[in-house]
Amino acid sequence: MPTVTPITLAIAHINDTHSHFEPTPMSLAVKGLEERIYANVGGFARISSVVKSFKEKTQANTDGFLFLHAGDCFQGTLYYSLFKGEANATLLNLLKPDAMALGNHELDLGNSAVSRFLDQIEFPLLAGNWDVSNESDLKRCPVKGKKQLLPYDPDKKIANVLVKVFGDQKVAIFSVALDKMADIAMPDADTPFVNAKQTIINTVSYIKRDLGIHHIILLSHLGYEPDLKVAEEVEGVSVIVGGHSHVLQGDFSNLGLGDMGPYGRLINNTLVVQAGCHSFALGQLVVTLDEQGQVSEYSGSNYLMLGRSLAMDASWDQSLPEEAFKTAKEYLEQQPNVLHCRGDESIKEVLNARYKPAVEKLRSDVVTRLPAKLRHLRVPDQKGGSDIAPLVCEGFLYAARQRGHQVDFAIHNAGGVRVSLEQGKLTAAEIAGRLLPFAIDLMLYKPTGLQIKQALEGAIDNAINNGREGTGDGSFPYAAGLKYVYECQKPKGDRITTLEYQSLNGEWLNIELDKTYTAVSSAYTSQGKEGYDSLKHLKEPPRSIDVTLSESFIEYARTKEALIAPSIVMANYIPCPSCDSQMNV
Repeated sequence: MPTVTPITLAIAHINDTHSHFEPTPMSLAVKGLEERIYANVGGFARISSVVKSFKEKTQANTDGFLFLHAGDCFQGTLYYSLFKGEANATLLNLLKPDAMALGNHELDLGNSAVSRFLDQIEFPLLAGNWDVSNESDLKRCPVKGKKQLLPYDPDKKIANVLVKVFGDQKVAIFSVALDKMADIAMPDADTPFVNAKQTIINTVSYIKRDLGIHHIILLSHLGYEPDLKVAEEVEGVSVIVGGHSHVLQGDFSNLGLGDMGPYGRLINNTLVVQAGCHSFALGQLVVTLDEQGQVSEYSGSNYLMLGRSLAMDASWDQSLPEEAFKTAKEYLEQQPNVLHCRGDESIKEVLNARYKPAVEKLRSDVVTRLPAKLRHLRVPDQKGGSDIAPLVCEGFLYAARQRGHQVDFAIHNAGGVRVSLEQGKLTAAEIAGRLLPFAIDLMLYKPTGLQIKQALEGAIDNAINNGREGTGDGSFPYAAGLKYVYECQKPKGDRITTLEYQSLNGEWLNIELDKTYTAVSSAYTSQGKEGYDSLKHLKEPPRSIDVTLSESFIEYARTKEALIAPSIVMANYIPCPSCDSQMNV
């Protein structure tokens, strides 16, 4: 077995890019200016330029270079809504990462979307705790057997490992994702995710014992806090390059973006890094690992990547006055965590020729107008619930009924609606790219009244951690044609104390627990994710009505000269002693 010696690596890393191929408008604070300014930050063309520059700059003083993506490239913008994973595959191929981790949003549409992505990419997709060994051979688009996929090895109970050779030294790279993937995404039932921590322990042991490699990189899509916990509890991992929680490590208070602590957290000789989200930042790490694979020295930072343009607002309608522009430019050029760069022209050419024209068409398509701002929040507060989510549900009802389906009500999880909307015109691009960016179908399903009652209670319990450790407040349910009262002090099973639906003639009627109703929700909610567990037990499976979330809302909004907040979003407030806020129910 070869002798293990220290190694110095340069690692460029990104995560949670979510189809943000173009630069993202970002509000920045500038010393010397009272008002914040906007800069177009990041994007794939700049990532490409910065990665190439970093590789060239570090080549003489390091033993090897790696460029890693820690997962979640799907969803997020119009580019995904229009082109699904094909645009990601094309543009990621141009970036040439050494490896990418599978993220949860890659599985929002099930295995088939990942299968097609695997057919198109030219780099390894690591999914070390995804057991695809028993996937059905009858599927049209399976993932099992795809050459670019490195999944779980059920015989050895380890992740398949990518080995990179640098001179006479080797570096092992493997990945894990959330083992509760089925709770927040839609992997096919015959391809489960196994325990992430045990997979890491087993794989590290295998790499050291059987491969004789001590330089080990975990490409993680677990989230920042779980990564820190892995570093604390599991020995033998050299570096964890993470994603999922969108943490921009580093002090960016100089730009008005806050301070997330130092870049790089060293815990028990394991270094944890993460680089924000949406392609606006890139991590640059130089790390030296000793003979045992432990970190002996490291340096680096996350960097925001800026071009030349600056403006007063995100729409770029107001340019900066000359003096303010000069002040901002001089300040930004002095900041150590900002890189000023030109984007890679080859990536710009592909983006502009193949994908951008269809996106621009939607950006110019005005659907309706908003007389006032419509705010969105997940769990209601003292001011009420989301203004937008009930309107989104109205869109579900409209789309289903327009297609001839007799639907009683619609339900949508709050996390499926992403932003508040400002007063003014509302374009198709704003709807499909920001408000409802998840390209997921609407599903028709037939629950009993009891199943609806249980689903609402379970979703709220999950959102506010009432008697259970929830998966996040995005599960909170909004509805159209349905209203309810939730009292969190009541015993489990009795917290929905009023439950009514609106008949086609406008009359509100009590939901009968043993009666079957027809509902419409996203494919995500209708399959019982995040507290909606009772919907996993329908007599017949949900079926698609062949329209996506954004398409349904665009159709609905076109029928309105103006969109206004519903007069009654929910019924009333009930004090919730188990959480810090009041529950709007």
